[in-house]
Amino acid sequence: MLVLLPALAAGAAQPAPGLAESLLADLAKTPPVATPFVQVSYRGVLDRPLIVSGTLRWLGGDRMQRDIAKPFKETAKIDAGEISVQRGGGEVHRMPLARAPQAGAMLAGFRALLGGDVSALQKNFTLAAEGGQSHWVITLVPRTDQMQRQLGSIVIDGGGDSPRCLTLTDANGDRSITLVGQLAEQGLRSAAPLESALAARCRNP
Repeated sequence: MLVLLPALAAGAAQPAPGLAESLLADLAKTPPVATPFVQVSYRGVLDRPLIVSGTLRWLGGDRMQRDIAKPFKETAKIDAGEISVQRGGGEVHRMPLARAPQAGAMLAGFRALLGGDVSALQKNFTLAAEGGQSHWVITLVPRTDQMQRQLGSIVIDGGGDSPRCLTLTDANGDRSITLVGQLAEQGLRSAAPLESALAARCRNP
């Protein structure tokens, strides 16, 4: 299903009216909220996927923190339009969030998972949704040319009121699949999972 989602986002299928808004409202939580994550990145320049895991924290609004525990220690914080990154006990590096589109996309996706602020999301994204109670899919496609140069889409897979995966597809076709919550706690079933196998697990955990 995930391989067809870009076509869905482009209008190949019509989403159910109001479904995305309803699903996002059901996902809304009161910050601060923390969830375990496992992120698997598939890059054309890599021979095998890059895997990191740890904890994602949404602190409300545009404030987010990502703590990587494995395979290295790193803390990334987003606040007031800036991202700061510290690897281990090393120096803290700061830059405008606009220069880190991957981090900005992750923030947008995580706000969609937990914030339930549909109006804020619709300023920057076109929303679409499909599915039912056991498995649903929300797709966010950037509206602006600037975002489209960096990001193709954000796809959220889930069931009931629980998200399972957050899939970011870059404009160049590279993709990362982030398992969250219970699925992240279960861990990966392979040291180098195939993208198709991980996408299938997001649909049917």
